[in-house]
Amino acid sequence: MEYFFFYLFLFLLGSSIGSFLNVLRFRLPKSFSIIKPRSFCPKCKTSIPFYLNIPIFSWFFLRGKCIFCKSKIPFSYPLIEFFTALLFVLNGFLSINHPSYYKLNLVGLNIFTGFLIIISLIDFDKMIIPNKLIFVGSLLGLIFNFTFFYLLGNQSLLEFVFKFLFLPFIGAFCLEILNFIFSLIIKKDAFGFGDVKYLFMVGTWIGLNGQFLTFILSIYIGGLITLFLIIIKKISKKGKIPFGPYLSISAYLVGIFGSESIFLFFQKIYNLG
Repeated sequence: MEYFFFYLFLFLLGSSIGSFLNVLRFRLPKSFSIIKPRSFCPKCKTSIPFYLNIPIFSWFFLRGKCIFCKSKIPFSYPLIEFFTALLFVLNGFLSINHPSYYKLNLVGLNIFTGFLIIISLIDFDKMIIPNKLIFVGSLLGLIFNFTFFYLLGNQSLLEFVFKFLFLPFIGAFCLEILNFIFSLIIKKDAFGFGDVKYLFMVGTWIGLNGQFLTFILSIYIGGLITLFLIIIKKISKKGKIPFGPYLSISAYLVGIFGSESIFLFFQKIYNLG
């Protein structure tokens, strides 16, 4: 009970952020404004009153249907709100109980988590990663680390720029070269340029080591999930698969546990060093 209201606040905040992510998921690929008009039913275009736009609760209260035209509201809406809220609570729990493994502070990790979720959703829906999200996410990553390591820490400005801007750019550039080499061998891109830009954004948050480990982890996670989906015949062997969600899962794990812990994990698996 000591942290009950703290976790409750994080849950409510996370569900509200999840509701906003639903808006971004619908509007960004269509190039709609995320400010105006207010939330509306995609079917009948009627504005939704604020009292019917409460995260998670409203979907169940309305029984999954628009109150005006009775069109179905996808279950993914409350699911995303709940999932975001759950991750915010998890982030808070880790910040209190595992500070030695907690590499991004709570504010930073929650912002980072929000970007990981929305990029995954749009990539899963449309097979694209909007440049606007990459730009804003990278900018916020730089602002966060500038504040945390330069203004409040003991790193020099040059060290900050080198660690969170220059090296992530070089890392993304090298990955694009690697993609080009693979494309010559297998006659198609191993991953998209959007994924490379996404990894640059990840690097502005968790540095070059985090960027590299995110990429390596995503290959393992993506390979296992893809193999499972092929076995149960949810996708074909030649079907296209969005890579963004795998990058997001991996980046979140690195953001929570830190690059050193993930590296030690691989070290134990392969008995390195």
